[in-house]
Amino acid sequence: MTLSPDIRRQIDLLLASQPETAPWLSVLAAVLEEAGDPAWDAAASSTTLDETSRSVGQSVSRPVETSSLPTYRLADSRLLSPGTPLLAGARIPIDAPLADRWVRRVLALAAAAGPAAIGLRAAAGDNPAGVALDARAFLEAAVNADADRLAALARSLDIDPDALAAVAALAVMPLLHALRRRFGTSRDPRWDQGCCPLCGGWPHLAEQRGLERVRRLRCARCGGDWAQPGVRCPYCGVVGHEARAALLSEQDGEARKVETCSACRGYLKSVSTLHAWAGDEVALTDLATVDLDLIALERAFERPQPRRLDPGVRVTG
Repeated sequence: MTLSPDIRRQIDLLLASQPETAPWLSVLAAVLEEAGDPAWDAAASSTTLDETSRSVGQSVSRPVETSSLPTYRLADSRLLSPGTPLLAGARIPIDAPLADRWVRRVLALAAAAGPAAIGLRAAAGDNPAGVALDARAFLEAAVNADADRLAALARSLDIDPDALAAVAALAVMPLLHALRRRFGTSRDPRWDQGCCPLCGGWPHLAEQRGLERVRRLRCARCGGDWAQPGVRCPYCGVVGHEARAALLSEQDGEARKVETCSACRGYLKSVSTLHAWAGDEVALTDLATVDLDLIALERAFERPQPRRLDPGVRVTG
């Protein structure tokens, strides 16, 4: 597995412009490389969606074999109930060797990223307590953004819960990217919620796309892409220019800005681009715009806590 030339070029540019990000960028590069492993596509191809989270009379059509990777398509007028992400309640089978190999690798890479993460070595292998991390339970908690369960796993290993949660957000990306490739065309085209229509996560960035500056929200967890009105806060739903504002720089103007909400004190980075970012470019762009995060944090705006998927996903054998 290798990174595409475009992704490798972006990583090299980031290393040159932000050398301080090198430790975590190396982890992210490994995550994006892992996302290309066909084993994750195999897990996605066996995933079943939960019919109980859909409205009465609504269903998902059977897979249509159009390529080596089949996709699910919603039948005409048979869409998900409003506000329900596509993966809510899904069952995802993952082989134990695949989960163990990847989770141990990403934890070991993260443990080497800096002194603050060194405690993750206990989760990556044997630890004094003699407790082994259940890789599938870890991935299940990560895809659901289940902070309580991740904290419980951290306590069982006597490691920092925040460090484990940070790695969880990266560890689950190969699985979620594979699920996007499988189910991405099945999402409701009318979706206009603030959260991702596939995995239910909050957006990490907003694209102002093309010469028309069409606004699209992007999820770094799965690479999701959807529309939502810019006058409505994606986090708390407040509508109107009284609550919605933007932080602009003299250098970049509207091209790179921070959208803010005075109601919930949340913020969202917004970047102009001629073309849509590929799914695996979103996380890199998020890291490349860390200067906008600092601008928002200096003014007491925050990203909300990860949004828990409900009903939750089950990761099985």
